Amino acid sequence: MEAAPLFVNKKEMALTAFLLSLLFCISLGWQYYKYKTLTSKPLHVAQAKVLNHYQKHKSNTRAYDVFKLKSDDGYTFYTVSWKKKNISIGSQVLVKFKTSKISFLDYMKKFFAVNIFIKDLSNTQVNKLDKVKLYIKNQHEFDDLKELFSALFLATNISKSTRVKIQKLGISHLVAISGFHLGLISAILYFILSPIYRFFQDRYFPYRNIKADLAFVVFSLLFYYMYMIDFTPSFLRSFVLSLFGFFLFSKNIKIISFATLLLSVSFILILFPKLLFSISFWFSVSGVFYIFLFLKHFSSLNKIWIFILLNFWVFALMMPVVHFVFKVFTPLQLYSPFLSMAFVVFYPLELLLHVVNQGGIFDVWLERLLNLPTSFYEVVTPLWFLIMYLGLSLISIFNRWLAILLFFFSFAVFFI
Repeated sequence: MEAAPLFVNKKEMALTAFLLSLLFCISLGWQYYKYKTLTSKPLHVAQAKVLNHYQKHKSNTRAYDVFKLKSDDGYTFYTVSWKKKNISIGSQVLVKFKTSKISFLDYMKKFFAVNIFIKDLSNTQVNKLDKVKLYIKNQHEFDDLKELFSALFLATNISKSTRVKIQKLGISHLVAISGFHLGLISAILYFILSPIYRFFQDRYFPYRNIKADLAFVVFSLLFYYMYMIDFTPSFLRSFVLSLFGFFLFSKNIKIISFATLLLSVSFILILFPKLLFSISFWFSVSGVFYIFLFLKHFSSLNKIWIFILLNFWVFALMMPVVHFVFKVFTPLQLYSPFLSMAFVVFYPLELLLHVVNQGGIFDVWLERLLNLPTSFYEVVTPLWFLIMYLGLSLISIFNRWLAILLFFFSFAVFFI
């Protein structure tokens, strides 16, 4: 049976838009209430978790420590300390800071706290996640690979030097745990659990729906994984979106449509209004948009060709968007589509190897890949070009030839 459209008529669309706007205003109002609670006293005291900690240098000044913190109250902020602090990432700290200069916009964007006091509250106990991190890192000899696989499986932070190596290859989207990883993990779990379920279903409960039952088990395991990695925002967004997508699927409503994407984005912004100011969120939305654009115009192609061409399509069409924020380009980034295709095999293989304590088998080749020499160039997307490009992207929804032209037009950013 053919899937039904999300909206039957314009009246449904208008009513949905009104309800979503109302819910978003309520959500924004709740955030404003939390902001007023935070700033109600001139000095705020709270416990927080260290999400990141690194040193920076300014010209003609000594080094200082930069902290990214998440309070137990649920807000994330940055601060600096001119006194060296031996506080590791993941530690619990006591913080005190002035709130007089924090605006509501700053609060929504992840504000910067000044005149701050930080005290380490961490104890020496090692939790389960720390044991898993140590188990992963002990399988590798090189420090950058220890960071890479810890980030790949547990969403831990990586140092600036390792991050630069990842960026020069154009694989940051593969390392940051997000919807891509959620899809692969879901597929792996379904592949493992499906034959086990069918064995018992054929003998004891043939009347059960395998898709519904396995979806419940897979989502439960994914939720536990998300809890283990401390509800990493990118994975949390993907998890919520997957739940919403499965709900639409269960109601036989078309999932791959721009109306569904718009509704999903609205739904996520209602739950997490601070994502309005998240660059990574809008990168994710742009990536999904261009995937949908490809599938709308070229879904009739052979599945193998879809898999190959889709990786080049998303890489090319995301370039003007990415280079509006990130200016650095290296020739090695042109291999990103090939690495993305290889990742579909690489990720589950490395997951299996790490489970059996053999995760370092490919370390020599991976270390060479990360340290390939390359040239760095500055590629900048001007604002006027980005606006024109996004406008053409929207119009290309209705015209296949314009979508094809858009693919080649995306490379124009290199000649501006």
